[in-house]
Amino acid sequence: MSANGGYSSDVNLNDLNYVGDFPVENSLGGFGVTTGGTDDYVLELDPALKNTYRQGLSIQVKFNHGNSGVSTININGKGAVPIMKAVNGVLVDLAADDLGTINHYLLLFDGTCFQVVAGLKSSIETASETVEGKARVATIEEVNAGTSNSTFVTPQKLASYVADKVTGLWENKGTIDCSTNPNYPAALAGDAYTVSAGGKIGGAAGEDVQEMDVIVCLVDNAGGEQASVGASWNVIQSNVSQATETIAGIIKVASQALVNGGIDDLSAITPLKLKTLLDSRLATETLIGLIEIATQAETDLGADNQRAITPLRLKTRLDNYLNRESLLTITAEQIGTTMYHTPGRNRYSVVNGNMILIKDIRVKRTGGIGSVAAWVMNFPKPNNSPTGALSGTLTSNQGETFFYNIDGNGRVSIFGNFIDPNDELLFNIHPYIAKYPIEYDATSPA
Repeated sequence: MSANGGYSSDVNLNDLNYVGDFPVENSLGGFGVTTGGTDDYVLELDPALKNTYRQGLSIQVKFNHGNSGVSTININGKGAVPIMKAVNGVLVDLAADDLGTINHYLLLFDGTCFQVVAGLKSSIETASETVEGKARVATIEEVNAGTSNSTFVTPQKLASYVADKVTGLWENKGTIDCSTNPNYPAALAGDAYTVSAGGKIGGAAGEDVQEMDVIVCLVDNAGGEQASVGASWNVIQSNVSQATETIAGIIKVASQALVNGGIDDLSAITPLKLKTLLDSRLATETLIGLIEIATQAETDLGADNQRAITPLRLKTRLDNYLNRESLLTITAEQIGTTMYHTPGRNRYSVVNGNMILIKDIRVKRTGGIGSVAAWVMNFPKPNNSPTGALSGTLTSNQGETFFYNIDGNGRVSIFGNFIDPNDELLFNIHPYIAKYPIEYDATSPA
């Protein structure tokens, strides 16, 4: 017999003659060891198969190496055909490591492939929520962790887990009469007693309890007075009194009408209702109420009529304007073409924000010698001054007398004669109060 494979009988098959179409290889069954180094296995039987693979042909095989995935077998050069397995009633390709070098495998040809009839490590899938299959028993550590979804729990481990978890859960132990101020009873964590008559629990120095209150044991203890075991108990109040200024208890939320009325002393005010009340009580000229403090910028601007000015902001404002002098000059837009000011002689002061004082302004006639009787420049608008109210006389360096007039828009008109081309008019007008803040006529003189 060949070292690679053969038949288990000592009969020399080459000496037997058969009649008809009955294949000897379908009846006796061959055995052999594969060769090759890939998943395409080769098997040589001696004597070799005479015919092509017939349906029902069974072969016993020992594989020379494990497979890495889909596999085929070629027996005596009759052609490579797939090796497949049945999983949940369906033929599928082999998976990695389905074939090993230890087991002996029984293969049966079904007309298309060689089915692995026996020898596979396992053809049953791992059980899941949708697939029936194999599963292992969970360890007690896996049961306690509660994270595995592929193992199953035995009754013994379930009982152990539940027993551990229910320790310390609520257990009703009945009632306890506290009218005589009894000590706490000996108890296990989770034991609960309902108070049948009010008094104290934990002795004369214990906690006040009322009828229907519940005392619950938090930690196993042997019972005793408040000082020794009180921390191991908790009192749940079930008969709560109305809250007052001296008693902690229940309280209802006040309606907006109660908040606005301000006479109810038994309800609680929520932030929303308080804000609604305060928003409706903002101070006005006719209503006493809340008012916001003005910023320094709002105080200085003087346009806000909804905020209050503090003494500090008012003092800061006055300090910035009282006894303060600002130096101004006549700009090109504020003087016409009839006159021009002497260079370096063009300054006037604004004292305390709106008092106009001339410092040194000198003007000449543009054409030299000649008369002037026109609007020649713009000054700050007078405060509540009728047209023509601000007027007076001016004197030139040559002693000539001129008249001036400032109307309600700050337009300055000059009347007089220049007899010398170098003569200049000293514009020393009387001080006056201008509008605050300072305003000028928007139109420039001609």
